[in-house]
Amino acid sequence: MSFVGLARKWRPLTFATVVGQEHVTTTLRNAIRMGRIYHAYLFCGPRGVGKTTTARIVARALNCQQLRPDGEPCNECPPCQEILQGRSLDVLEIDGASNNSVEDVRRLRESAKFPPAAGRYKIYIVDEVHMLSLSAFNALLKLLEEPPSHLVFVLATTEPQRVPPTVLSRCQRFDFRRLTVELIAEHLRSIAQQEAIYLEPAAAYALARKAEGSLRDALALLDQAIAFCGTEVRLEQLTSLLRIVDTETLFRLTEALQQHDVKSVLELVHEVIRRGYDAHEFAEALLEHLRHLVTVRATGSARLLDVPPEVARQYEAEAQRLALPDLLNWLTIFQTTQQALRYSSQPRVRLEVGLVQMALLESAVEFGELLRLLNTLATQSQGVAALSSAEARPPYTVTSVPAMASVGAGPQELEQSVRKFLEQTSNVAVRAAYQAKELVVRVEGETVVLTTSQSFLEELLRQQLPQLQDELREFLGRPVPVRLNDSATTPGAISDPQEETLAKVEQHLQLLLSAQRVPSTRMPGANSKG
Repeated sequence: MSFVGLARKWRPLTFATVVGQEHVTTTLRNAIRMGRIYHAYLFCGPRGVGKTTTARIVARALNCQQLRPDGEPCNECPPCQEILQGRSLDVLEIDGASNNSVEDVRRLRESAKFPPAAGRYKIYIVDEVHMLSLSAFNALLKLLEEPPSHLVFVLATTEPQRVPPTVLSRCQRFDFRRLTVELIAEHLRSIAQQEAIYLEPAAAYALARKAEGSLRDALALLDQAIAFCGTEVRLEQLTSLLRIVDTETLFRLTEALQQHDVKSVLELVHEVIRRGYDAHEFAEALLEHLRHLVTVRATGSARLLDVPPEVARQYEAEAQRLALPDLLNWLTIFQTTQQALRYSSQPRVRLEVGLVQMALLESAVEFGELLRLLNTLATQSQGVAALSSAEARPPYTVTSVPAMASVGAGPQELEQSVRKFLEQTSNVAVRAAYQAKELVVRVEGETVVLTTSQSFLEELLRQQLPQLQDELREFLGRPVPVRLNDSATTPGAISDPQEETLAKVEQHLQLLLSAQRVPSTRMPGANSKG
């Protein structure tokens, strides 16, 4: 006997054996059992999910002479056997791509007038119906609206948006779902077991992911895998056959990115390219890998991932070592890199540049950590005695000075009031800087001048100066101009050991702040206007 592929050999023969489309098969089976047969059905969905198979089951069920009580065809009576063998005169399968003209529809209308030869119904199965021309659709409308009582249409399409609304309104629409990876993998293992083939669970998941929701594609891949591997299909052999990037390589890459090891990152890219993978394929695999890590880190579990249990546990362990902001930064950079790969004449170079950017990106940190570090610095420089002094007031409590006391006050009185305000201000960073003696206050006429030797504090004060000035006006009871002076010291002029320590802390803070900014990667030809 000639070889028959698994997709044809294991094509479902009943509604119950259609995989993953229970919402469709249950409705159709009940309608046939109750005799509520509609004149036109529209089956929509991606490729390889059972549209044409279900249409053939409907055709057998409508003409079956020994219909089961649950609405299933017997597949044994003469009409069922004729339909199964493709020689029934009452079931016509039409390819919409090659029969899409008005003349083809006119011939169909003429043949539809004749009653069925042997069965109760004449069924027209039109595959890829969206390929019909607009004129052909218009010619079909009258027949769809008022067909003969013996005629049933089953239209199948992968692009329902291209079917005119006038046709959609004359059909009962059924949307077939894309099959999940777990469902496809389970079905593959069931078929492999019946074929006396050992299919490793990880290999079944790999085949299911490669099929992208199509069971027919998954069975074709399983046929190819059996021809390559023999009676034992394992994941190690499939990686070279199906060009699947193994998860171990992806985990090694994320570890190198976390350690900022540019050398290891470039060596891994070289290894992947040397093994015959395309830069685009590797980019898709890495993007999915980063998405898995973000999902596990955000949800705390791997239940949302379509991966084998052992790989899921590996993702859970790996996600615990990575911070969610770092993963999001990596994902942002690499998504831009993947888009740029489509327009790059040197995809490997573009891939390496994106990965090096990710490796050089400093670890992200929350702004609250910076404030806690400033408070710690203020506590260390102030000492225990200063914290317990009687002049210290509770934080976040600002005692307002009577308005009359500040009116006409001299520079010294105004300076004392401003110092008192800085000790009690609700701005944590400004209060900590002043208590650490990193913020100097002086009064020039009626203007308050703030001076600091730390550049990051100066930048922070510039951003918060309007808010600080409004709070000072409420504290004094009258408006007082506030401005910033240039840094009191220049780099290299630090001689105090305490100031050297503060300078080191400043460098660390600047490093942490730089980690918040993700490098911008513009697309080629992108509009520069923001």
